[in-house]
Amino acid sequence: MEDSRAGADRQHILQFMTTEHFTLQTARAVINAEISARLQQYLSTVSSVIIALALVAQLSELGGAFRAFALVLLPVAYFLGVVTHGRLMQAEVEWLTYGQGMSRIRHWYLEVAPEMAPYFVLPATDDPRAGLAAVGIGPRTWRWSRGQWVSAPAMIVVINSVLAGVFAGLLWRSVAEPSGPTLPAVSAAAGFVLSVVILSTYEDRAFRRQLGALPVAFPDQSPPDQQLR
Repeated sequence: MEDSRAGADRQHILQFMTTEHFTLQTARAVINAEISARLQQYLSTVSSVIIALALVAQLSELGGAFRAFALVLLPVAYFLGVVTHGRLMQAEVEWLTYGQGMSRIRHWYLEVAPEMAPYFVLPATDDPRAGLAAVGIGPRTWRWSRGQWVSAPAMIVVINSVLAGVFAGLLWRSVAEPSGPTLPAVSAAAGFVLSVVILSTYEDRAFRRQLGALPVAFPDQSPPDQQLR
């Protein structure tokens, strides 16, 4: 009777785990959809701003009206990029948190049936660093694979920095006496570089801080040199 009851309990636990896994997978899909929607909204806004500026440039022949119009629209587009970038950073942490839950369920599967370990391609630890390392994002490829240049937030960093550079160049051109294109170009380059440094540094530090704050119930047992730092 006790064995039968234990088997029934194990069956119920399996149902609970399967339901929870499906819930986490659905939540991950929702986050993916939100990321795509926010990126589309941001890029659509930037495209609209560029089209509007092109029309005003044709009408004003790049005169004062164009500069005034651009100095109003560009900060608005930049602000939208900053808040979109921040939300994508939050969404990445949510995505990793849901992945942690799925990894814990996978860990339980292997506790019940350890002989199934060769059939799982992802680790059974809930350490998010191990999950990233399993898909090729390790200590040596951190900045290139995830952090700075090929992620969705990094795309926003670059586009937003272009907007910052254009704004800085136009602002210099508007407040300073005409002195050729050199100083506005230098101002634009400085605005671009400054924006890239600030936003990318914030992205890298915030992600590392949030990654380290995630609670780990089943630590990664792989060698330290293979763990993401």
